[in-house]
Amino acid sequence: MHHMIIRIILLLVMFCCMGMPVAAATDYPKKPITAYIPLGVGDTADVFVRVITPHMEKFLGQPIILVNKPGSGGAVALATLANARGDGYTMSWANLPTLSIQPQMRKLTYDPRKLVYIATPMQYEYILYVSAKSPYKTLKDLVEAARKAPGKIRYGTPGLGTTNHLGVAWLANKEGVQMTAVPFDGNPKAISAVVGNHCEAVNTSVTASVSPYQAGLIRPLAVFSDFRVPMLPDVPTLQELGYDFSQYSCLGAIFPPGTPEPVRQRMEDAIKYAIEQPDVQQRCAETLFAKIVFRNGTDYRALCEEYWTVWGDVLGQVGLKK
Repeated sequence: MHHMIIRIILLLVMFCCMGMPVAAATDYPKKPITAYIPLGVGDTADVFVRVITPHMEKFLGQPIILVNKPGSGGAVALATLANARGDGYTMSWANLPTLSIQPQMRKLTYDPRKLVYIATPMQYEYILYVSAKSPYKTLKDLVEAARKAPGKIRYGTPGLGTTNHLGVAWLANKEGVQMTAVPFDGNPKAISAVVGNHCEAVNTSVTASVSPYQAGLIRPLAVFSDFRVPMLPDVPTLQELGYDFSQYSCLGAIFPPGTPEPVRQRMEDAIKYAIEQPDVQQRCAETLFAKIVFRNGTDYRALCEEYWTVWGDVLGQVGLKK
């Protein structure tokens, strides 16, 4: 009888211990959460995240401390995240290149396939700009200038291995011309380099370019994404100009390896709640020109795996695949 009682007690202890992570996850979060932003202040990711974060905080009932960690096109943020505890109190926003492109270019300190994918709430549309004072009026003008003077055309990027970089690299390779990529810590600095005549062009997102475009500082030559953008209804896409190419990227949220599923689900729900709010919808449509497209964690991971192949092919074409 005595042995029976001991066995029952041990079984109860075992089941209680097994249930502890789930129980802890159901009342998550209990304290502030740190969220890394992979690019600098004023960049697309930074602006969008700061718009939705107050609504996420309301949903979760805890503050979210935003920390900008620019560098290496966003890889610095994910490298830091990969070493964090998977308890739900450290997360990072991530651009698609850090998950699908850069791991194919060089050895990184994180494995994107081991990270926990929360959700992606928006996607980027890209435009190639030159300075408003530039002599180049069309994309053809820019390409011909590169043809006549190899390497003379410099284009700013938020980091080598970003989709901003590879879109122009693909174009240069397709045309058989040489253009020089110049990396900066984020799109705003790359745009400033064009305005200041330190670079001839920049391939950047709509959101990052709204203010300088509306101020008359930069001139759009072509939309690199699938469709024309509302802010620039008269600017043609690459496909309309005869190129069989379009550029895609998205912003998503990531947890470290080992984060419990109930925690991941709660954060996914917080993001979905935030982007459904009327003021967020209105600001994204009317001032940020950011395209809200929500995908849950499963679909987000599948998208990144799909674009591993898509961008891997581009890397091979331009000679950047390791």
